[in-house]
Amino acid sequence: MRGDPYLYRGGRRHERRRHAARYLLVSLVALVVVAGVLVGVQLLRSVPPVSAVVVRRASPAFAGGPWSPALPAGTESVVTIGGVGTLASQGGSSEIPIASVAKVMSALVVLRDHPLRPGQPGPAITVTPADVATYRSELAAQDSVVAVQVGERLSELDALKAALVPSADNVIEMLARWDAGSTAAFVAKMNAEARQLGLAHTHYAGPSGVDPATVSTAADQVRLARIALGNPVFASIVARAQVVLPVAGLQYNVDADLGRDGIVGVKTGWVPQGGASFVFAANHRLGRRTVRVLGAIVGDSSVPAIPTVLSAARRAVRSVDAGLVEQQVVGAGTRVATLDAAYGAAVPVVTASGATLLGWRGARVAETVELLHDLHAPVARGARVGTLTVSLGSERASVALVAAGRLAGPTLGWRLTRL
Repeated sequence: MRGDPYLYRGGRRHERRRHAARYLLVSLVALVVVAGVLVGVQLLRSVPPVSAVVVRRASPAFAGGPWSPALPAGTESVVTIGGVGTLASQGGSSEIPIASVAKVMSALVVLRDHPLRPGQPGPAITVTPADVATYRSELAAQDSVVAVQVGERLSELDALKAALVPSADNVIEMLARWDAGSTAAFVAKMNAEARQLGLAHTHYAGPSGVDPATVSTAADQVRLARIALGNPVFASIVARAQVVLPVAGLQYNVDADLGRDGIVGVKTGWVPQGGASFVFAANHRLGRRTVRVLGAIVGDSSVPAIPTVLSAARRAVRSVDAGLVEQQVVGAGTRVATLDAAYGAAVPVVTASGATLLGWRGARVAETVELLHDLHAPVARGARVGTLTVSLGSERASVALVAAGRLAGPTLGWRLTRL
């Protein structure tokens, strides 16, 4: 029997409504899912890194007007400070006879080949008839010598004292033959060492420097003196005002500046062809630290030669003492940069502490700002975000850079609306 047509049509309408409701529900669910995915994507998308803009432009300078050490006119001169570098130089790179200043390299080669520790006398060297003949010949030529006699036994340390303090040409030549077998072989060692140390304008023709073909520059000799003073035995010898030798007896240092204006060495020299030279070192007390002044004056033709060059060195050291200062060049809390976020937030970047440098009046300080890469918000107040380095020559100090406030993360609205 066939069913009621009205019931059949009603059932079909009901079924269609159920399908429509199901479709609507599915669509709504899909829309919600899509919307949720889109929101999630927006929320999970990485925030662009925080950018930093450096705002500190002018580099600081030491207080006072322009200043430079007093250097003698007509000479090739250099004055340096340990930890800072060259304060002043004049005269270019002319290669000038340096006379007995050559004994700095001679002593360095001997100590390299036959090392001594402080307090050690080293091996004994017996004076030969040839050594005495050299002494008599050079004495007649009015060279700088000390008396020796056949059979005398000089320790390596005593021989170095004789060569560096009264500046005995005959004894440094005796050391050269003892070390290398001949003066020619020893001079080859000296020149090889000069090349090794980068002394491009230095050439040695003999161990004593009496040959005017032994030439160098102020800059080269300052570099060599810095190396030589790193040897405690060498440093202790050149700081002696006098020595007592087995035969020659009491001998005084040609460097009459010792103990004056903080001068602790190093070596004088004079030949008619090049004038007077003096490589000098002085200790300068500045607050709680001691700094080393190291300089050289080469080719001073003044008369009297050695006294004049010694006086010039003292003037240079005193002028350094007057111009050298230790100063805070940047204070704590100094604004250096700004952290800027893409969503508009920004905070200053400041120094976490101050920095002090050694320098001289009027000197300008160089600054370098290095900020951390890929900084992302939020950034906490006081968080380290980089480094400020201040420098003057080879003197440098670094301080941490920190956020002066909290850099908040992006808002929900910004995250949802950004493209």
